[in-house]
Amino acid sequence: MNANYLRIEILRIFRNRRALVFSILMPALLLGIFGSLYKNESLNGAAASAYLMVSMGLFGSMTAAIGSGGTIAVERGIGWNRQLRLTPLRPATYALTKVVVALILALPPLLVTYVIGIFGLGVRLPMHTWLLVAVISWLGALPFAALGLLIGYLAKPDSVQPISGLLYMVLAAFGGIWVPAESMPDTMRNIAEWTPAYWVGQAARSPLFHQSVQARAVEMVLVWTVVLAAVALARFRRDTARA
Repeated sequence: MNANYLRIEILRIFRNRRALVFSILMPALLLGIFGSLYKNESLNGAAASAYLMVSMGLFGSMTAAIGSGGTIAVERGIGWNRQLRLTPLRPATYALTKVVVALILALPPLLVTYVIGIFGLGVRLPMHTWLLVAVISWLGALPFAALGLLIGYLAKPDSVQPISGLLYMVLAAFGGIWVPAESMPDTMRNIAEWTPAYWVGQAARSPLFHQSVQARAVEMVLVWTVVLAAVALARFRRDTARA
């Protein structure tokens, strides 16, 4: 990892306020609206407000992680990645830095939704549950960071934002992020179980119900991360060899 390049990327990505604000504002608004409607409800023994808080935090982190791949498409379009290859920076370091930046971008939406949950909706959880939820939600951005990397190497600069936007909307709708998968029709639930969003949601929300992490959900998140990372790496190598 090149510390100087990572610092430059972090500073540059946080200057893109439009993307950052959207990944924070959208889940915050949804949490405020639906959280106030179901504030005093419960879902299978867990407070609905806590369930919604975790779900909307995941939506924000997923949005940020997938959207981070847009910079790769732009840099490929203007030839910036070719310029970087004239420097001592290794191509693998370039890709790894993008993943790290995606994880950093996933933090603000999580923090904002947690603050709204605590002070706006009165969410109260044991400390170990908070830690499990926060860590799993943050690391759950990894498969979406890999997906963003893949989109960055497949899409053109003028199409990367629509593709990214469509993907995280579809994943949120059909992956049980916006609507609990348990309340979906059987066909939709079967579809949900084939998405990484479903398993990230299951893993992050399981401490709310069981005070522990659902092992199968974690395993499936790891599988999705490895699969998407492998496909993104293959595309990355093809792009590097061609340039």
